[in-house]
Amino acid sequence: MSKKTLIVVESPTKIKKISSILGPDYLIRASFGHVIDLATGGKHGLGVDIEDNFKPKYLPLSDRKDKIAAILDAAKQSDQILLATDPDREGEAIAWHIADKLKLINKPIKRISIHEITKDGVKKAIANQADLDENLFDAQQARRVLDRLVGFMVSPFLIQSMGPNLSAGRVQSVAVRIIVDRDLEIAAFKPEEFWDITAQLAKIKTSDSFSSKYIKKVTDEVTAKKIKNDLDNDTYKVKSVEAQEKKRNPLAPLTTPKLQQAAASRFGFPVSKTMKLAQSLYESGLITYMRTDSTRLAPEFVQSVINYLEEEKLDVPDKPNQYPNKGSAQDAHEAIRPSDVFMLPQNVFVNEDQQKLYRLIWERAVASQMCAAIYDTISIVVQSSSGHELKTNGRTLKYSGWLDVATDQMNVKSSDDENDVRLPSLKVGETLTLVPPNVKAEKKETKPPPRYGEGSLVKELERRNIGRPSTYADIIEKIKSRSYVELKGKIYHSTELGRKVIDNLVKHFKFMNYDYTADMELQLDKIAEGKLKYVTMLDTFFNPFQKELKIAYLDNEKDYGFNCPKCNKYLQLKHGKFGYYLSCPGYPECKTTMSCDLEDGKPVIKADKINIVDGVECPECKSGMSKRDGKFGPFYSCSKYPKCNGKRKVPSGLKCNKCNSDMYWTVFDNVPKLACTGYPNCKNIMEAPVGAKIPDWINPEDLRNKKQKKSIQKVLNVERR
Repeated sequence: MSKKTLIVVESPTKIKKISSILGPDYLIRASFGHVIDLATGGKHGLGVDIEDNFKPKYLPLSDRKDKIAAILDAAKQSDQILLATDPDREGEAIAWHIADKLKLINKPIKRISIHEITKDGVKKAIANQADLDENLFDAQQARRVLDRLVGFMVSPFLIQSMGPNLSAGRVQSVAVRIIVDRDLEIAAFKPEEFWDITAQLAKIKTSDSFSSKYIKKVTDEVTAKKIKNDLDNDTYKVKSVEAQEKKRNPLAPLTTPKLQQAAASRFGFPVSKTMKLAQSLYESGLITYMRTDSTRLAPEFVQSVINYLEEEKLDVPDKPNQYPNKGSAQDAHEAIRPSDVFMLPQNVFVNEDQQKLYRLIWERAVASQMCAAIYDTISIVVQSSSGHELKTNGRTLKYSGWLDVATDQMNVKSSDDENDVRLPSLKVGETLTLVPPNVKAEKKETKPPPRYGEGSLVKELERRNIGRPSTYADIIEKIKSRSYVELKGKIYHSTELGRKVIDNLVKHFKFMNYDYTADMELQLDKIAEGKLKYVTMLDTFFNPFQKELKIAYLDNEKDYGFNCPKCNKYLQLKHGKFGYYLSCPGYPECKTTMSCDLEDGKPVIKADKINIVDGVECPECKSGMSKRDGKFGPFYSCSKYPKCNGKRKVPSGLKCNKCNSDMYWTVFDNVPKLACTGYPNCKNIMEAPVGAKIPDWINPEDLRNKKQKKSIQKVLNVERR
């Protein structure tokens, strides 16, 4: 009887491919990602005992219990178990938790890492079995606990100090800060005037002309006009000609952040889409594992690329190209590359978007092992008879090298590239003449730095060493879901609330500092390498963090000059669904609130700013009333609020068919209806009459469930008929 081996993977889409490689002696089961997560009980709901060496409490995820049961059942039928979850920290944690669930079965358990789902890749993984890596698991566990401590302890502070529905995240909040800081930089930017002065020149008695630019910086119109006037009347000679050959080396193979940036730039793919496509290519066996910060390629793959290039009669360098990793790179996996270089992009039968990404990965990997491109560059300085100097740079491609393969880079210049311009053959001392359009002087202004799109945000996160390649997509998805930033087209803008929240967090917490956050990532790396203990790292973070949190709570008890009319406590500024408001710190015993606006960082009571509505009298104190927006639509509020809490409904213009009182719009049973203002004496509720104008605040697009939306749409259809 043959022995059975259970292999546990994360994604169910891998099962068919791996089964076809290994045959019937292997049972393949999927965990569908994490099966265990931190509980939410205990002090602060942390699921972490901060007084017992940050001991976490784990519970099975409710929607993974059937997956655990399937793995347990397969384990009982097997002689050995191989945990083949993804080869990163998250995968190690998943493997660790599954192993913990399987320990009572008493079967041999080993860890394998499948870097490419090909016959050779899978068999190589099985041949290199290892024990679970406790250091790697501790690194993931430390990150998870850190995120829980920050999220569960700072979010309540934001809610108490600023209002409901606010939250903070250890890395996500720092990512939001990057966007906020850029917006503040743009707002503070003061453009500076400068002038571009160019002359169109040509050799005498030839039609080959070129544009030459005035060398010095000109910042005012008077100077610009004088220089233009000189140049209009000057003669010109070539002062110097400098020609040289320049190389443009191939780009390194793709890492995760570079793949995300390139796909965003070339195809406009969001980061989340890029990672889903890459995951599907990996699971289909077409590329290697797609979460990596390394530019390293396996020697056997490099040799296969050389073989391919020689077959195609393309030049290869004398020795293989190598690319240095960043200092913070973990180098746990190769760069992202095709599993088989001879699987050409045009022969891969996948959907259009998958093919685009595969072609990008294939081209970059192959081009990385090719020769440099070579340009002939030339720099010409021209001097006018009045002593002004102008300069022209140009280049022509002499040898394309790696650009023959990396088609996306053919027209992309690196930072030190010259313009792709052919210049006429010139000699020092040669006379030139002005040709139309002669001399131009154009006023321009310096521009602020651009706002971030997804690709540039990933680049900035990578530059600052915030997060890890495997987390970038998750970071961006989380900040998209917050009200702290908004996406306009493909560009991120911070909101007023986002700027206020980030200002509050930066003021009180070190984890919001860029360098501090990057250092925490390095500490997690040290845990993974066995150079730092889990408890030591968390202790170092938590003790000062607790003190910061206490100071933050005390600091936010500010006196804004408004006292609660009921208990005389200082009202605190908060932010809610309908904007800023002042709230009594005595809540829930005292529920006093005042709606306000924010001007120069200080609250201004709205009632002091809104005009009194003519002819509307408060039912409680007979004072004037102002119109305000509420959760259930507009209403009239007493101008003496909060001393008087009188309210009135806003009439719809229709009368009650029972008592002739005014009717007002509301929503009952998920349908817009008209209710009588004579309540409680008259409890009449009317359906919306045909042709009635539904108020704008009842918007079917904003309704929270399909039933309500359907009912509203039905009424609107009646109105249209």
